[in-house]
Amino acid sequence: MKRNLVLVVMSVLLVIGSVTVFAEEQPLVNLFLFETGIRDALSEISLQTDINIIPDSTVNGVVTADLQDVPLEQALRIILVGGGFVYRKIDDFYLVGLPDPRSNTFKELVDTQVYHLTNVTAGQLMNVMPAFLSSYVKGDRDSRLIIITAPPTEMERILEFVRAVDTPQKQVEIQVIVTEVSSEGLKDLGTSLFEFAFGSGEKFNEDWTASIGYAKNLLSLDTTIFGRLITNLKLLEEKQEAKIHADPRVLVSDGSSAELFIGDRQILLVSGSSESATRVERIEVGMHLRVLPQIVGDDEIVLTIEPEMSHFIRDSKPDLMVKQSSVSTTIRLKSGQTAVLAGMTVQESGDYSRKVPVLGDIPIIRWLFRNDVVRESAKELLIFVTPVIQ
Repeated sequence: MKRNLVLVVMSVLLVIGSVTVFAEEQPLVNLFLFETGIRDALSEISLQTDINIIPDSTVNGVVTADLQDVPLEQALRIILVGGGFVYRKIDDFYLVGLPDPRSNTFKELVDTQVYHLTNVTAGQLMNVMPAFLSSYVKGDRDSRLIIITAPPTEMERILEFVRAVDTPQKQVEIQVIVTEVSSEGLKDLGTSLFEFAFGSGEKFNEDWTASIGYAKNLLSLDTTIFGRLITNLKLLEEKQEAKIHADPRVLVSDGSSAELFIGDRQILLVSGSSESATRVERIEVGMHLRVLPQIVGDDEIVLTIEPEMSHFIRDSKPDLMVKQSSVSTTIRLKSGQTAVLAGMTVQESGDYSRKVPVLGDIPIIRWLFRNDVVRESAKELLIFVTPVIQ
């Protein structure tokens, strides 16, 4: 008795399973259409498949197609895609229409999803999104929250695009040296300032480093070319033939700029025609450097360097006069390579006196006991920029 009951239960499960499989299968469409109105074509498919297909008032146009044993939803897509129409299955019928917010059936044809961006803003996303998808996406430009309202067939395509764009940006470490080198010292050194000799046992790598080596009882440690440059400049600085103004390292995102200012800032009160017209102005004198790295490929960087030099040509208040000079250049480097900007000369002048106390101040004979010296010097401003992809 128990055995018969088990057989009956198994038979029922098999019947239910077969019905479920059958229900998931879509009916096939066999239809030849030649310049047939889309509404008429949908009516023919509805009669053939015994499934209600309801077009809204926006559906119009004609279609030509030969459908042979085509599943229902694929047949609908073939007929509707040319006119920009979409379908949506609701309960046991299909609704067809144009996904236009002005349409009365728009809310029935679309889904809405809120998406939180992680690495980009809505404005950055919209700048690169294709126009045929951006109409479904809304969000404040500076926000990281977007709302997607789109037909189901387009929703996944939009989400796939958003995930591809919303990825972490690569970082670039910008290493900068700003230094003044005596023109005479630079001429004496020639190109030795930029020489990077490798000894026996050392190896030059793709990441611009020297590997450890051992030869003739001498141990050489690995270092970067940038590090060797710092060493050479430090030696010049000890001889008072160079002065390092800055040696910063800044981490920025790909496509973002880094800025550096070295100099003096002065705050001035500028008076107008009346006391109420007095305003505050800030004057900066020195060097302002802007660096913009953009990664191309796996290990190359397009680097834009914009230095600006300024100095006083009249420093008596309130008649301050400032002279400015600037340049902009763009170069292509491998990660770890160093770009050098040179050719900017800084002129300095001054005078001092050496004299014998008292005797050096007596008229007529003072020239016998004092020595007035006028000193002029020229320094070359050198800027070294090394971008490294992190």
